[in-house]
Amino acid sequence: MPTHVRIGRRYNGPPDSANGGYACGVFAEAARPVLGTGGRGGTGDVVVQLLAPPPLETDLRVVAGRRVTFWDGDDLIASAAVGAVPQEPVGFVDPPTARRAEQGYAGRAGHPFDTCYVCGPRHDDHGLRLAPGPVAGRAGTTACTWTPGDEHTGDDGLVRPELVWAVLDCPGGWTFDPVATPMVLGRMTARVRALPRAGETTVLTARGVPSADRAVRCETAIFRHDGTELGRSSAVWVRRDEKALS
Repeated sequence: MPTHVRIGRRYNGPPDSANGGYACGVFAEAARPVLGTGGRGGTGDVVVQLLAPPPLETDLRVVAGRRVTFWDGDDLIASAAVGAVPQEPVGFVDPPTARRAEQGYAGRAGHPFDTCYVCGPRHDDHGLRLAPGPVAGRAGTTACTWTPGDEHTGDDGLVRPELVWAVLDCPGGWTFDPVATPMVLGRMTARVRALPRAGETTVLTARGVPSADRAVRCETAIFRHDGTELGRSSAVWVRRDEKALS
C-alpha cells in the first residue's frame, strides 16, 4: 500500500478540488491491498466516502485500518472500505441510442463546473468530455459513449482503473438537474469487472432515484458496445450549499 497519494490538477471537478469519481478511484486502488479486494483494477467492491473536497497537487497521507483513510495534514479527506454494489443491473442502451442521448446533454450550457475533467465542456487539458443526456422513453436515465485513448491506459494497454471510476461518476449526476441545483459526490461504491482498451467504444448508462432530499442516489454501469458489462457503481450525491462539499 502506498504511504501517500496525489491527484494532479488536470483531474479537477470543481475548479479547486478533484473530480469526485476520479478521487474515489485513486483512493480505492490505494486501499485494495489492505481491504483484500484484489490488485490493480481488482473486482472486489469498494466504497469510498468523501468527507472533504479532495485537494489537487497535494500529498495525502494513507493510513491503514479497518477502513483505509486519507489525510491532508490533520484533515480527514476520505475513507475506503469493502462495499457492495446493487445486484440489479442498469439497463444497457446501444451506442446509436447513447449518441442520440448525447445530443440532449444539458451541461453544454449552464454547467455548474464547466471545467470538470470528466464532463466539463471547457476543460482545457484533454478532458474526457462525456456528454450524458436523457434516454428517450426511459425516465430518469442518461447515457453517453466514451472511447478511451492511449493516454488513458497503463503499460498493459488497459484503461487505468481510476478513470473507469471517473466515467462511472458524472453520468449519474446528470440523471438529476445539476444546472438548477449544483451537486457534488458524497459517496461512491464501485465494482470493475474488466478494463477497456484504448480505442474501444464503451457506453455509460445511469439511472437516478427521484427525491426531494438533499442527498440523492443513482446507479451507473459501463458496457462494451455489445452490452457486456465492464463495471457498475452506486453513488450518493449531495445538493450543494455553503456547508456541502465544494
